[in-house]
Amino acid sequence: MLPRNPIARDTAELPSSSSPSSSAKTRPSSRKHKPSKENDPPSDHNIIVSYSPSHVKSKSPLPPRPPSSNPLKRKLALDTIAAENSLPATTDSGVKVIVRMRPLRKDKDEGDPIVQKISGDSLSINGRTFTFDSVADVEATQLDIFEHVGVPLVENCLAGFNSSVFAYGQTGSGKTYTMWGPANSLAEENVAKEQQGLTPRVFERLFACIKEEQTKHSDQQLNYQCNCSFLEIYNEQVTNLLDLSQRNLQVRHG
Repeated sequence: MLPRNPIARDTAELPSSSSPSSSAKTRPSSRKHKPSKENDPPSDHNIIVSYSPSHVKSKSPLPPRPPSSNPLKRKLALDTIAAENSLPATTDSGVKVIVRMRPLRKDKDEGDPIVQKISGDSLSINGRTFTFDSVADVEATQLDIFEHVGVPLVENCLAGFNSSVFAYGQTGSGKTYTMWGPANSLAEENVAKEQQGLTPRVFERLFACIKEEQTKHSDQQLNYQCNCSFLEIYNEQVTNLLDLSQRNLQVRHG
């Protein structure tokens, strides 16, 4: 009786080489193992199969695209090529951070200053250096801040761009003084010119530029429309300072 296992059967048909009565030489089996797709192990997805260049059909390169007739598209294409060929640099995000150092008050003992200006865009606090877009030291006047911040702001507005100034700092750091001027400037009209803050200077410069543009282009009859609103954000509530009801406003997006 032959064994059930075909592999064992092939082995049983071959004479044993250790038998002394066997003089015939064993010949390797001519049967070839045919691989079966059903018995093949699944392919490993983690193994990347590489093909030789002869197996990959080469595609003919596309002809170069002719330059666009649109001057704006040509300019964008040239700017893109110039940006790719240039060295990596810091991109302008449209937001600039300017630090103004407040001098120590003479009527209060505030100790020794801990902030020192190192350069036009960096300062040191207790030995640690911080870098910004610009740093104004304690000697900077209201006019200096306006020329550095307010003038570009007005120019951007007249050019059609949205512009805003956001004063940030703890209580007593000089936000109101930078934006408006001395504390009494909100109630008094006759405030010294050199003490005026950003807001009145920006308004004055804006209306002066509008008048200048209307005079320069008198034949075109340019019309400008200016709207103004005063909002206060306090304790997570938005209040219209021009509304006597002082009701909380809902912030709208879009």
